[in-house]
Amino acid sequence: MPIERRILLRELSQEEFDQLDAVVMSLAYSAQNRLGRLFDERVYENEMAAALRAAGYDVHTQVPVRVTHGSFVKTYYFDLVVNQLLYELKTVAALVPEHEAQALHCAMLGNTNRAKLVNFRAGRVQGKLCYNPLTDTTRSGAQFETRNWHPKSGACEVLLEQLRMVVTDWGTHLSFRLYNEAMVHFSGGEARCLQRVAVGALGTHVVQSHAPGWAFLVTGVTSGIADFRTHLSRLISHLDLTGMHWFNFNHAMIACETLESGS
Repeated sequence: MPIERRILLRELSQEEFDQLDAVVMSLAYSAQNRLGRLFDERVYENEMAAALRAAGYDVHTQVPVRVTHGSFVKTYYFDLVVNQLLYELKTVAALVPEHEAQALHCAMLGNTNRAKLVNFRAGRVQGKLCYNPLTDTTRSGAQFETRNWHPKSGACEVLLEQLRMVVTDWGTHLSFRLYNEAMVHFSGGEARCLQRVAVGALGTHVVQSHAPGWAFLVTGVTSGIADFRTHLSRLISHLDLTGMHWFNFNHAMIACETLESGS
């Protein structure tokens, strides 16, 4: 897979993890006690890194991971890696499922089975362990569901083929936003792909367009799919579009649907 990792993360045993995490979280509590809870994330990152290095641990911050496919390149950064264990730091009122999804995304990018969220903004430091059961190999089994896919032009066929190639390179289960960014890139980039479409006399709405009159959307809906489809159909019915191609990542299943205006 074209995911370039500067540091290879190691899968720690439960005992190794428990011992290391106890030290890291103890220092996180100390950092909040000393600094309070209102600083920016990078301040806590630097405080933690300094304390862990002083204690003799192998520490890296802002570790880059490059994801590439053809001319598309996106770089992510791991906040804190301690003895090859990944920590993602936050300064938010409370951890929410979206933060867990981000941590799992990072764990998959690092091909490791664990990532730990640490939040310094709450009244007491919050820690949330996110377990990743997937590896590069097990993420490679994508299934494309195309029963409701109806290409209307060569550009539509190219769109699906490009998505297939991207998924073949990267595997599934990563953030759907990453796949979407790649599709926008290969559809001419934001300047060409993102277009404002009239919503009757009410205003305009930005869509991602790959062909005249046609838009595409990449999502990661895993529950309430029928309800989302209903609202997507309503959206299309009010736009000056012929239709939209919808690619929904539901774990290893990628549903490809064509929704036409007025249908």
